[in-house]
Formats: sequence, structure tokens, C-alpha cells
Amino acid sequence: MRILLVAPMTPAPDAPGAIPRLLHAAVEGLRREHDLTLVVVAGPEPWELEAADRLEASGVEAHVVRRFEPSGGRERWERRLRLAWWWGVRRVPWRTAWFHDPGVQRLIDDLTSSREFDVIAVEDNAVGVYRYPEAVPAVLTEHEVRKRRPRPAAVDLVRMGPRRALASIDWQRWPRYHRATWSRFGMVQAFTERDAEAIAHAVPALRGHVRVSPFGIDVPRALDPSEEAPGAVLFVGNMTHYPNVDAAVWLAADVMPRVLATNPSARLEIVGAAPPPRLRSLAGPAVAVTGPVGDLRPHFERTQVMLAPIRVGGGMRMKVLESMAMGKAVVTTPRGAEGLAVDGEEPPLAVSSDAAGLARATGDLLDDDDRRRDLGRRARAFVERHHGREAYARRLESVYR
Repeated sequence: MRILLVAPMTPAPDAPGAIPRLLHAAVEGLRREHDLTLVVVAGPEPWELEAADRLEASGVEAHVVRRFEPSGGRERWERRLRLAWWWGVRRVPWRTAWFHDPGVQRLIDDLTSSREFDVIAVEDNAVGVYRYPEAVPAVLTEHEVRKRRPRPAAVDLVRMGPRRALASIDWQRWPRYHRATWSRFGMVQAFTERDAEAIAHAVPALRGHVRVSPFGIDVPRALDPSEEAPGAVLFVGNMTHYPNVDAAVWLAADVMPRVLATNPSARLEIVGAAPPPRLRSLAGPAVAVTGPVGDLRPHFERTQVMLAPIRVGGGMRMKVLESMAMGKAVVTTPRGAEGLAVDGEEPPLAVSSDAAGLARATGDLLDDDDRRRDLGRRARAFVERHHGREAYARRLESVYR
């Protein structure tokens, strides 16, 4: 197939976020058997620009829109005005306004007018806002469905303060933006049944044109179990994403004290960018809140049990999948396990929906080396079968065809 893939971020196997890692697995899985052309945005973060250089050097046909920090006052004001137009006038969510770049639209127009493509694969709703030719079948991959929240009264917005009030206003835009974006595509794929049903419910015309495609990753090399530190448990997540904050706070405040009651030597490490003050305040002798780190692998290596007590949010659970791929025993919630079952086979995880059950499962695994390592081995084998780049590429091919 001749595939045009449009994405808001550069594919990268070692990126700090989930989307670039997912994109890397998709690109590597598809490029071997298909004519793949990419349109991506890179920058202004240095790692994004470096990843774009590596992508181009790898032989992939990549058309990259590079964004740099404004070098002068005029460029800075031009960017501010563009963001203000998209957020204030077009009323799209801030995330879409931030990723939008007119250079992407020019590339899409040039490529689709000069070449023939069998399918256009649009990765994430942030690039769903661009114009795509109606004559070419287009598939949107919805990475996360934002659910509707109660609209706050004006007096409540005043009490929130400017930052929280703007965030609340921004969130109210998601349902309308979702519906408008989804309805423009012939097919939409989601990572979980929950998100797929939400899409079909919001846009009834799409019912029958929504597919569930569990995501994939590049399977890393296995970790050495002998490097584990006794009692070490880990949570990893970007704290700019609210579901991660909710999970980390619940873990530190409610779950960890129950673990310590039966396993006094247990130690929790919470790793992720932008931990808020309420999470930092929970740090203590048994709980470390590190903030972002350059290399996660040493943290995974010394961990005995990976915890992912996710209670809210949709989309992918990349850290759950990565932990399984590294051969770690994972304790999570039913929501944290969503999107991982494939062909009726459930993932090897310890699952509970309440703090007591999560703590009990964690303590049991800390106490039993054989059981813990067996769970980790089975988890890695499951990922290799169902979530490696080849397996993910085959699912994408099926949707595209």
C-alpha cells in the first residue's frame, strides 16, 4: 500500500512521551512492506529535532516541519497571534492550537496533489484539523477520548484562578472538537473498547466504522532480575496528564501505607515530569518523588513491582505495556489493563480496583520471588506475541485495507 502518515510528533523509541514511541513501532512495522511517506512536526524541544534527524537518516521518507524557539520579538508575536487565532477564534482545544503549523497543511496539499496514495493515516486528533482530500480514504487514530465534564458556573471560574479557569474552559471544547473531527473521516480507530464506544455514541453515523486496534511498541531487551532492589516499587507517568496525577496521589496517600503495613521495607519511587505540589507533599522516607529523569531503564531495572493504579482517563497505557515488555510484574486497575487484551487473551497482570486489593497484590509479589518473576516472564512473552511492532503493523494493515 501507498500510505501517507501524518503525525503531530516525531517517531522516537526513547522519547519521554507515549505517542512518539507508538509512532516509531508503527513506522518500523509498516515500512518493510509498504510505501510509507511521513509528514511530522518536530521541535522546539531538542530531543524532537534530534529524533527528526535520526528519522531522515534511517531512510524513511519523512517530510518534517521543524519548529524552533522564536529568535526575536516579531517571531514571538507571530506565534502568539497564531495560537490566539486557533484557540480564541477557531475555539479548538489548546493542544490542537499548539501543534498546528501552516507548514503541515502545505506539505499535505503538495504531496496529495502530486502523488497517489491508497490511504491517509492520521495519527491523533491534534492533526485531524488539517484538510485532507476527499478522494483518498482516510483513517484517524484517536489516541484518547476526552469525556465531558460538568460546566462550571461563572463564579466558580473566578474562584479557580486564571490557570485553572482557562484549563476548565479548554476542556469544555473537547466534545465539540471530537465530534467535528471524527465525522470528517471514513474510519476511526481507538485503542480500547471504551473509547470506541464513546466515538460511536458521539457520532452515530460512524457506528460500524470504528475499529479497536490495541497499540504496539518496540519490545526492549529484557532486564536482569538480579539487579532488583528488595522492596522497590515504581510508578512512572508524565504529571501534565491528569490521570497520572490522580493515580500517583492515590498510590502515595492510600495504597502505599497499606503496603508498608505488611512490607515495612517497601519503597515507592514516583518518576515523571511536572509533579504538582500536592504530590510532592506526599514524599517521605518510603516515598520518593523524583520528577523527570534522563533514562528510565535503571529505575525499571531495580524495581521489583511496577504499579499503575489508573482510575480515570482513556487511551493507551504505555508504561504498563513497557513494564510488561521489560519482564516486570505489574499491579494495576481494570482501567489500567484496558486496551491490552488481544484475540480474547487477557494480559498477565495483577488487577484490583481498590486500594486494599492493590496493596495486597503488591505485598504478595514482593514476598514471592518465583511468582513475581514468573508473572514478569509471562508478561514479556505476551507483549512479544501481541504488541510488538510486527503484530501492531498487521492490525494497522487490516484497518487500512
